[in-house]
Amino acid sequence: MGTRRGPFGPQWSGRHVSYEERVTTRAEQERAKASSVQPSTNHFGSAGNMTNGRSSHIANGGQPASEAAAHGARTTVRPDVVVELGHLVPVMVRRVVELQTERLFHVTDVTDECHALVGDSGVREGVLTVYSPHTTCAVKINERETCFLEDLRLFMETLVPSAAYYRHDDFEIRDPETLAGLPEEEPINGHSHIKQMLMGAASESVPVIDGVLGLGRWQRVMFIELDQSRPRRVHLQVQGWR
Repeated sequence: MGTRRGPFGPQWSGRHVSYEERVTTRAEQERAKASSVQPSTNHFGSAGNMTNGRSSHIANGGQPASEAAAHGARTTVRPDVVVELGHLVPVMVRRVVELQTERLFHVTDVTDECHALVGDSGVREGVLTVYSPHTTCAVKINERETCFLEDLRLFMETLVPSAAYYRHDDFEIRDPETLAGLPEEEPINGHSHIKQMLMGAASESVPVIDGVLGLGRWQRVMFIELDQSRPRRVHLQVQGWR
């Protein structure tokens, strides 16, 4: 009793074959198939990146890279760009932008200040970080378009209404040690803290590539007030090599 090869793979004869045996045999075939695929080597000296102008997902036995890896084939990822930094000097430059917001959801565009810091720093390769030290503000990168920003404001207000009850604003149950001053001096801004948490951004980072911020065509760096009119600060820090 055994197997014979038919036009559609192994066929069993002479006895009933259990499901477990069929699965085992199939797995053995897959392992044998994977072991027969040899990684190709290109002129970069690595396996599976490019072969005769084709990318790694084709070179590995005609299989997608993820499928080839699952079958045991070896793949190598090569960086698109390698920047030599040995001749450059590491540097870190900081700047604080002070501003006065006007109202809830006041948006301040600080993109120009970011460009200015990168230019003044002389950094050629690195990263810029824009950070808010406030718990009721957010830093976001997106399109600065009036209708979109109004849509976002209305959506956040629907999600977290300013006039709703928040325990953060109930000074009868709130821990007095968490107050900045007297209860009557404390802002009613429970909604602001929740909006900031949902927007999820006290900072944003942008790569500096060849001396220029790597922002997209429509991207702007925006500081968003989620409480009330207040004096605010935005920390800018660029670090890299020049």
